[in-house]
Amino acid sequence: MLVAGGVGALRGLATPARRSPWTVLQRPAAAFHRRAYSAKTGDARAPRRWRRTAVVAAVSLGAGGLAVYNYDTAYFVAVSALRTSVAAAATCQVAWDYYRNFPALPPDDAPADDHRRVAAARSAVHLRAAERVRRALMTNGGVYIKLGQHLAAMQHVLPEEWCSTMQALQDQNTASSLEDVGRVVAADMGQSIDQLFAAFDPVPIGVASLAQVHRAVLRETGEEVAVKVQHPMVRAYSDIDIAAVSVMFEFVHSVFPDFKFMWLSAEMKSSLPRELDFRSDQANAEQTAWNFARRPDIPLAVPRMVRATERVLIMEYITGRRCDDLDYLRRHGIDPAHVS
Repeated sequence: MLVAGGVGALRGLATPARRSPWTVLQRPAAAFHRRAYSAKTGDARAPRRWRRTAVVAAVSLGAGGLAVYNYDTAYFVAVSALRTSVAAAATCQVAWDYYRNFPALPPDDAPADDHRRVAAARSAVHLRAAERVRRALMTNGGVYIKLGQHLAAMQHVLPEEWCSTMQALQDQNTASSLEDVGRVVAADMGQSIDQLFAAFDPVPIGVASLAQVHRAVLRETGEEVAVKVQHPMVRAYSDIDIAAVSVMFEFVHSVFPDFKFMWLSAEMKSSLPRELDFRSDQANAEQTAWNFARRPDIPLAVPRMVRATERVLIMEYITGRRCDDLDYLRRHGIDPAHVS
């Protein structure tokens, strides 16, 4: 009996009890009703994974909504970080190149071949460094282009390789689109381009690092004017760009204590905010015209200012050429020495 009972028990363990298909189909429904009942009565047996899923979904939706709501801020931070990283990478590469490859000057009594070899090596380092910096400035644009233009004009203190490389930045500026120009005009003037002007040339007659100039005709008076419009993103990134340039200068100065151009970053800090407010241009032009009003012997043409806001300046249109266009000066009998 005991043996038979033991065999029967083992057989019961080895062979699962028979269940009808209806029982199997009923189990999910029963489980669902138990969950629903638990949710209604607040029973602690409610599955925790549903709570976790709800929390994760709520957090995800909240984070997504916050990202969408603050898209402009996130984009601004990302672009600012990218611009700063471009400047930092170029600065570190230049500092390392000078530290490793810039040779010291040979003694005065060294052979002429040594002097030529050292001069060639130094020139190569200068050229590589200037080209790296120029590419970084072109990539970032705006304030960085302005810095490169400052460097190009420092022939009296910088090596020739630097000045000649940066000279390309005087004319290689990217124009803002007509749509961006229209948004700046509408935001600052309170009227659209079509409302303000009877004609507006979509192609700028000049593009600089901070702004560009368009030829236009005022709708109200029919006067031909020049419209200076600031690039839309210059002001947004100017503070961060100036801070980044200052940090880069501090880094270079810490590596090379003989670096004597810390004043350049200080000058940018003080002068750039004024350059970004075109009302200063209007005040300066009017002051200049007043200063020379009683000197008809000086052939100085100052455009009459029509209207100015922070980012838009409308002035009288006067034909002319750049003062450094020597061919134009010679063709018209103008002595370049008198111009300078």
